[in-house]
Amino acid sequence: MPGRRRPRPVFEDWEFDTLMGLTRDEVAAIPTSWPHVDDADARDVAVNNVLNNLLGHPHGYARRSHEFFSAAPEEVADVLTRWRGDEAFDASPRGTFDRLL
Repeated sequence: MPGRRRPRPVFEDWEFDTLMGLTRDEVAAIPTSWPHVDDADARDVAVNNVLNNLLGHPHGYARRSHEFFSAAPEEVADVLTRWRGDEAFDASPRGTFDRLL
């Protein structure tokens, strides 16, 4: 549609590989073959780092997350905690850093 802008990505291209540990194309390929992905390690890194960075990295998004995502940050934290098999979610900056793969 004319005049309609493409939504800005949450993670900019210049920082995506560093934040995720995978390229944007590698992450985008995972849902197309889910749950039978060719590289389970890449799947685990992608899921972990995307969820973790949604909670800890995109500065300024926490207050506005409802504009971009249907799940509340608390729900994302719960999913990440269960995915990792952790007993509890550490919301501190140290917790965000320690969860990176």
